[in-house]
Amino acid sequence: MRNLIIYTAALLLAACGDSADTRLHADAGLPKDAPQADAPPDAMPDAKPIVDVDHDGHPAEADCDDHDPNVWQNLAYSFRDADGDGHTVAAAGMICSGTSLPAGYSLVSSKIDCDDADPTVFTSLTGFFDDDGDGVGDGPAVERCTAGSLPTGFAAVSGDCAPDDPGRWQSLAYHFRDADGDGAAVAESSTVCSGAALPAGYLVSAPVGRPLDCNDGDPAAFVALTVFADIDGDGVGAGPGQPACTNGSPPFGFATASTDCDDHDRTVSISLAYTAIDMDGDGVTTPSLGLRCTAGVLLPPYFADPLGNDCDDTDRAVSVSLTVFADTDHDGFGAGPGQLACTNGTPSAGFSTTSTDCDDSDAAVWKQLAYQAVDRDRDGATVPERGQVCTNGTLPPPFHASESGLDCDDHDATVTHFAVLYPDQDHDGVGAPPRQIQCIGTTMPEGLSLGGYDEDDGNPSVIETDDDDDLDLLLYGS
Repeated sequence: MRNLIIYTAALLLAACGDSADTRLHADAGLPKDAPQADAPPDAMPDAKPIVDVDHDGHPAEADCDDHDPNVWQNLAYSFRDADGDGHTVAAAGMICSGTSLPAGYSLVSSKIDCDDADPTVFTSLTGFFDDDGDGVGDGPAVERCTAGSLPTGFAAVSGDCAPDDPGRWQSLAYHFRDADGDGAAVAESSTVCSGAALPAGYLVSAPVGRPLDCNDGDPAAFVALTVFADIDGDGVGAGPGQPACTNGSPPFGFATASTDCDDHDRTVSISLAYTAIDMDGDGVTTPSLGLRCTAGVLLPPYFADPLGNDCDDTDRAVSVSLTVFADTDHDGFGAGPGQLACTNGTPSAGFSTTSTDCDDSDAAVWKQLAYQAVDRDRDGATVPERGQVCTNGTLPPPFHASESGLDCDDHDATVTHFAVLYPDQDHDGVGAPPRQIQCIGTTMPEGLSLGGYDEDDGNPSVIETDDDDDLDLLLYGS
């Protein structure tokens, strides 16, 4: 485009001489003596000039309004907002625009405008005449173009059951009726023209804590009771029940309970079950099931819950059944087969509740213990041996629960372990081969040594040669 303008300017300045040519070349960025034959064809004197009056870069022949640089192309629109209230109407067409559609024109709908010539109304609402102003209308629906809410005298909903009474406008369902106002209702389902809530005496649910009214025409009678004849007047009846509409209390001579186990005795009325009895009065019962007519509490010898299990309910001195075992040596531990005995909780003399006595002829021992080692020579070193021994609860010597050392001779207390020894003939404390293995104790046997490196065992002053470095290294590490 820039070259086209430069060449067009060159044609207009052709008649101006060298100075025009110089400006043309300078504007075109060409040398002053550049040949004119190189100019493009559209720079010829007979080329039609390009017209762009508003200088928006779009030629007049393609510009939909060449006098306004802000618009140059026709854009399609589908919706129109003529009154600028943000609500549109469907209106398809073309409009001269810039890069996008101007305000008030769009391709998508915003909100439907019911009057695009008046910015104060834009939403179409359906209403009903509301003469009494209670917010609920009546009659046929009326279409109104509004600012978002219906005007005074109209309501959004219809169905006013009392169009001339602002206190009532809707039919509400009720399921209970309290005609006599005693706070107790009868079941009755229907509707009644009401305001925000049901009128007095009409209820959705039965009053909390009140029974259904047995007589809704009498405020003094509202509780239906089944009553029973109470002959002895103790408040508990008996016999067959009969209905009565009351104020909540049974009529005189009647009771609401029918559990009197003796309606001719005012002191008892409640039948209670017992599961145990204590006939000898020792505080320990035996199982027994039955019923007693009482004043509300079971009295001895009858009990609702067992108190132990008396093995003899005719003798207060005994009540505890034990399995006992003969204790011949009287050490508190029995043996042999068990037998049942009725006691005071302690086995009688000559018997025990345990059967673990390993020797019931010796009172000094009663418990069998396992041992893992023995030390018969009592030198503190044991030999492995496993078995069991009858004890007083502690393993006696020579038996031990675990091993301690490994005795090489358990019949000689002076020796406890094996050692590798060498004869020491010169008695200098170091012997020489041949070595021998002996069972020894805490002292070294005469003529023997643990060391076996004496170079001359016949001379107590010589143990090793001075130049025997290898032997020094072996014995002393240096």
